[in-house]
Amino acid sequence: MNTIVERGSGKDEGQPEGQGEIRFRDIGLTVGDRMMVEPPAKIGDQQGVAKLIGWVPEQTIMVTVPDVRSWAGPLIEGDEINIRTFCGRHAFGFSTQVVKRSMLPFSHLHLAFPDRISTRQVRNAARVSTLITARVLDASEPTTTVVTNLSATGAEVRAWMPARVVGDTVSLELSVEIHKVPTWLVLNGIIRNRHEIADSGEPAYGVEFFDMGAQTAVFLNSYVYQSLVEQPNRRL
Repeated sequence: MNTIVERGSGKDEGQPEGQGEIRFRDIGLTVGDRMMVEPPAKIGDQQGVAKLIGWVPEQTIMVTVPDVRSWAGPLIEGDEINIRTFCGRHAFGFSTQVVKRSMLPFSHLHLAFPDRISTRQVRNAARVSTLITARVLDASEPTTTVVTNLSATGAEVRAWMPARVVGDTVSLELSVEIHKVPTWLVLNGIIRNRHEIADSGEPAYGVEFFDMGAQTAVFLNSYVYQSLVEQPNRRL
């Protein structure tokens, strides 16, 4: 029997807000969406990426075979795996079993259809830790800095010289990788605070973004949510 990764019925008293269970058909996934695959310990601990091919309700979910060279071997029939994915502002997880590995017409897997799937709502301003080099566009001379955490609405940025003060505006240019494709973003913000980074003690600015275009907002949200799915330990 399939089990959920994170239990929660959405009805129990004391359950954290935003958690619950959902049926697969209600997730909203479409063909080609990415799913993170946690393999059995016997072949490795690095997550792989599979793409959704389709599903037959109550019977099977079909996905591409993850291409992870660090694994000790391929997934085979009977392997127990965990799946994590994201759609909208919700993260989903379930455990399942490889029912069939097929090579025709291309290599793909049939997974046991999950009885239940856990869901967790990701707050709008969920932050992820980063080490992204950024260029300060409105500096008097070429200046770079480092974005140490990032959300859909703001960032923590290492202070640079000449120093800025709370209330100043700033324009940052940085590149993030979305589905393995480098994407350049220009983000305008206002410095809301100056503080020390918790781990290093370095001075940093808390920046709130404004005047963000629709496409930039989509890219930024995609990067944050992708990071939460692929590396949940980066969440702050």
